[in-house]
Amino acid sequence: MKHSTLSLQAIILLSLAALFTQSGCKENTVINSRVSPSNNAIGVFSTSLPCITHTYYDDTVITSTNIGGIPIYQAVGNVADTFFGTLSGATYFQVLPDDFTPGIYDDAVVDSAVLVLPYSGFTYGDNASTDITQTYQVFYMTDTLGYYNTYYSYNSANIDVASPLSDPTTINVFHLKDSLGLNILPANYPGLRIKLKLPQLMNRIKPAIAIFSTSTNPTADWLNVFKGICVKASDSRQFAKAVPYFELDGSDLYSEAGIVVYCRLNSDPTTTIAKSYYYNTGSCAHINNITRSYAHYPVNNLLRSTAANDQVIALQNQPGASIDIVVPGIKGLPNGVINKAELRLTLLPGSQYNNFSVYSAPERLYPVGIGNGNYPVGITAGLSYNVADRYPLTSTTPLTVMDGTMHNLPSGSQYYTFTVDLPREVMSSIAAKNDTIHLRLNGTEDFYGAFHMVAGGGNYGINGTADTMYRAKLFVVYSKLTN
Repeated sequence: MKHSTLSLQAIILLSLAALFTQSGCKENTVINSRVSPSNNAIGVFSTSLPCITHTYYDDTVITSTNIGGIPIYQAVGNVADTFFGTLSGATYFQVLPDDFTPGIYDDAVVDSAVLVLPYSGFTYGDNASTDITQTYQVFYMTDTLGYYNTYYSYNSANIDVASPLSDPTTINVFHLKDSLGLNILPANYPGLRIKLKLPQLMNRIKPAIAIFSTSTNPTADWLNVFKGICVKASDSRQFAKAVPYFELDGSDLYSEAGIVVYCRLNSDPTTTIAKSYYYNTGSCAHINNITRSYAHYPVNNLLRSTAANDQVIALQNQPGASIDIVVPGIKGLPNGVINKAELRLTLLPGSQYNNFSVYSAPERLYPVGIGNGNYPVGITAGLSYNVADRYPLTSTTPLTVMDGTMHNLPSGSQYYTFTVDLPREVMSSIAAKNDTIHLRLNGTEDFYGAFHMVAGGGNYGINGTADTMYRAKLFVVYSKLTN
């Protein structure tokens, strides 16, 4: 789906900076999500508008974005979520040599080589179990990636399956954080280290190095000859209970993804030196390919539902299940000042829905509006737009005011609720005499496909047999105008 204004990808990437730049601005003139006037205050009232909710599949996430200073996380491996089905992740990325000198191996004996993939510190799934393993394999990429091309989670690249760069290598997921470097040089950064096959690797590296003797643009020429590498699970049929996320960009030999070749110079055979081929944010392209299967898992029933209004809705980071919400009745709100308009989605209890000991809830939810042809003016029906509360787009402060995080409401209760604050969008809709607001919600776009959230929908408990506190709603606090 095309975005008619600033893309959701850009909004979410900006939000990461918001965590570190919490400066105040005029957005706080609307009432914050944690403050609500009392119902018995003079002229201040509250009400709730019903929601029509559905779960849909969204695979529009871009997994090739390079923005300096924002980490590039990659899901690599296979995992099965008891509610959301299976996920398979593979990373494809280019590397650059740290030395563009031709013939650098002419006076050297290559001892060994390793693939280095730094651990991000985040594992999705059962990250407390000490016996979960993933089996990885490294391949040479035969397709050329474009640095300025846009790649989505469903994109991939061809690889040389006949001559893999490594044997299948099994690692303990729990102990990734304790891992150290392979071979001779010390390392103090946790991550994946896979021993590479020297003949297959050097047969790819040496022709690329040879171009430096005549090249006038060594970076571009290198990337055209040495296409890149792929790291993925060696067996697509084996699923673990957890999948780790790795980081491509870094600042030194062991905190950046790439290949390290260890060799000894013939002129100094007692000293081992390292040649690095590393991921460079400013020049190298990448893709995180994510494949999902929902068949035979509970979320599949939600995705295939034909109900007018679903009782249960589900969300995970893209690509994955996302939430579609329609809020009718906006024109029925009394004339006055909207102090708060807060979308509330409450997580359902029970491990069959949400098991926090295994599956983490999303860090934050992000809404975009969907035009209906009349509102907002100029937005074609079905196209997305930035809700009024997101402006100004150049500031990250509105993201903080919009909230989108989980809270215990009421405090100390058993209810865990995500709140998304949209007072300006509601006021804008009222001013335009528009009766229905259509929203779509996703999670963050840093850890692709991760997290787990099952909430009450707009029809939850409608038959009177369930707690209606879990029902999705737009909670509105308003002040009536008096003459």
